[in-house]
Amino acid sequence: MVQRIMIIGLLLLATACLHVAATSQHRDRESLCEARQTCTSCLQTPQCVWCSMTGSQSRNVPLLRCVSKQTYLREGNLWCPPSAVINHENTMDIIENRQLSSIRGNDPVQVQPQRIRLRLRPGENYRVTMKYGQAKDYPVDLYYLMDLSASMQPYRDKLSKLGLKLAKAMQNLTSNFRIGFGSFVDKVVLPMTSTQPDKLESPCTLQTGKKCAPPYAYKNQMRLTQNVALFESQVQAAPVSGNLDGPEGGLDAMMQVIVCSMEIGWRQKARHLIVFSTDASFHIAGDGRLAGIIEPNDCKCHLDTEGFYTHSLLQDYPSIAQISKKAREHNMYIIFAVPDHKNATYQRLSRSISGSSTATLENDGQNVVALVSSEYEKLVDLVRLMDTAPKMIDVKYFSRCLNKTGELLERQECGGLRVGNIIEFEVVFKVVECPKDRKDWYQTMMIYPRGLHESLTIDVQIICDCPCEKPGHPGYQPNAIECNASGTSMCGVCSCDSDYYGNYCECQKSQLGTESISMINCKPNNQTAEICSGHGTCKCGVCDCDKRPNPQELFYGMYCECDNFSCKRSDGQVCGGRGMCECGTCNCRPGWGGEACDCKETNSTCIPPSGENVEICSGRGKCICGSCHCYELDNIRYSGQYCEECPTCPGQRCDELKDCVECVAYNSGPFAKNGQCDLCMHEIDIVDVIEEDSMKDKETDARICRTPGDAGCTFVFKYQYHRGGTGGDIKIFKIQAQKERACPMPINVFGVALGVVISTVIIGFLILLIWKTLTIIHDKREYARFEKERALAKWDRGENPLYKQATSTFSNPTFNTSEINN
Repeated sequence: MVQRIMIIGLLLLATACLHVAATSQHRDRESLCEARQTCTSCLQTPQCVWCSMTGSQSRNVPLLRCVSKQTYLREGNLWCPPSAVINHENTMDIIENRQLSSIRGNDPVQVQPQRIRLRLRPGENYRVTMKYGQAKDYPVDLYYLMDLSASMQPYRDKLSKLGLKLAKAMQNLTSNFRIGFGSFVDKVVLPMTSTQPDKLESPCTLQTGKKCAPPYAYKNQMRLTQNVALFESQVQAAPVSGNLDGPEGGLDAMMQVIVCSMEIGWRQKARHLIVFSTDASFHIAGDGRLAGIIEPNDCKCHLDTEGFYTHSLLQDYPSIAQISKKAREHNMYIIFAVPDHKNATYQRLSRSISGSSTATLENDGQNVVALVSSEYEKLVDLVRLMDTAPKMIDVKYFSRCLNKTGELLERQECGGLRVGNIIEFEVVFKVVECPKDRKDWYQTMMIYPRGLHESLTIDVQIICDCPCEKPGHPGYQPNAIECNASGTSMCGVCSCDSDYYGNYCECQKSQLGTESISMINCKPNNQTAEICSGHGTCKCGVCDCDKRPNPQELFYGMYCECDNFSCKRSDGQVCGGRGMCECGTCNCRPGWGGEACDCKETNSTCIPPSGENVEICSGRGKCICGSCHCYELDNIRYSGQYCEECPTCPGQRCDELKDCVECVAYNSGPFAKNGQCDLCMHEIDIVDVIEEDSMKDKETDARICRTPGDAGCTFVFKYQYHRGGTGGDIKIFKIQAQKERACPMPINVFGVALGVVISTVIIGFLILLIWKTLTIIHDKREYARFEKERALAKWDRGENPLYKQATSTFSNPTFNTSEINN
């Protein structure tokens, strides 16, 4: 009974807290709306409505012209007549909406709808449903772009023999397939390529003893075609050449392959695949300066009639950003097929180019067919939505993927697709801010599946102003009576002439500072005695807000009740530096929320990376601020980035197996001390490093354990179940233990003590030495100063009046020596 009462009490407390939070949020929204004093600023504030009542009722206009939608719906006509309410809603018009279809012989339709028109207010979300259905036998154009420097000759020879197999493998996936081929080396200029006359004729010698072909930048060897036999002969006939430095001109060639649609033969409605094969790194923008080439790449096609790139020596290499931009514009899917030692380099490149992947090319090139087939299957097996949204429009994607009854999660991609599957995405649009340039109020953007030319085209009109603020509208009245013929009435508010001010332009600048106008207009209500919220002075019935020492900090609003600096802080910044402080409330940027914009508004970071439909935080936690906060139920604690780990759950055998592993692998632990290693009947393999692969480990039912052992050491091992014995019904363990343990370095007590003693002696000696040196320097300076003063002194050699000599001599005045001499 007591427990039930406690639960009821907690529920009531939680309900009260939610009510208080909702009330507080409504009050914040209300304050934000009330602070807006023009129709434009009101409509640019989310969830706010404006009253434009004018004419004979102007003196009875409500004090608050801008209120929240919630207040408007509650008060209705009591606040403002319906004809005077300006409340622009987000709207959508469907322009083109053909049904999804995959009929052979006709152009497939994989995206629905195809074109819409949106009218959006800033700060408000609007949801649009978009469908995707995979078409059968969708056309595929595959272009093989190959590095044909001398080191790639073995790959070329193998590829020429694999052309027919490659075509057949792709034709099993789609009957509408074309293939093309091109090759590249590098710019024919120092320091990329040797320009000695003999090297320009033949820069190298092949393994067969033949001379290399003259160097070249890029050549389109064969347009896209269905003639597989021609592909084989063209690859075999492609000239192998050489260059001087390590990197190659691959990005130069790739730019031409992407933008030269007519020359390469790209079809508009087809999947565009580029297989980029090389065993070297690549030059990027800026490297051309080494050869005196300073003109930036113009991202245009420059191929002559023979297929050679003509502007190699006229313009620099393209940047990675340029490649990514053009690949996105032309719907290119790029596969970097490189040897294992270059895999890391091209993985980093792939992360910077949307719609690209990396695969390992084996030494003999025999895996090209399987590589291309598997990458294409990944492409069609998964749909990922991309967009061309401008910076002022935020776009988010939500879908249930193939699980129609599952939870709607934020995600841009769905996997496991087959022909006939239809995936629905809910696309959420939000205008972040109104552009300053009116031309930017009209935008056209596209949402498209990666690798496809089909798209949903969206014409967006951003609502950033009010019609009644424009000349010619009935709500725009110059020299209006309600403005005392001294201003223009716009949407019910007076915009005063330069010599007048006040709510109704009733004050002249000569009256500034007088007390003739009542202070009542400078107070929000009669219940408060504070003028202009204590942040301003009342001048002619209008609040003049105080200025702050920092010009970026402002008081504003009809009663100076709002400011842009008193919001909560995060990381020492107002609104965490991720939003704007508006009337005490943080208006956060897209993707952030919370009172201080310190909380990520997404659950995509809480969903394990998998093509399947999975739950947020694996269904064992809650996504808070973009991170999983795992539950603890029945003394079971989940952990990990996605709450996928549970060391104490049934089925986790780390504690049970660690003693055996420690004994067999490291000859330590409780079993080793008792000589019981023979009791360990499990198969234990010692490996250099335990490899972690979440997807593969999940498939093989493998688990990784990190446990402490003797002497403070930590060791790692992986175990998995597998069936053995007759009938395969007996489950035993297969265990891999890492060869090396992570052990703390032992402390040498004697060495530490000796080090402390020696350090103390040395430090003491140094202190004495420094003290003695400073003392000597000081004494020398004092002595030198004394000598200087002594040399400059002028001593008075007069007698001391206080000194009396032992004898005295007196002269007899009557005694004359001259008389004696006579």
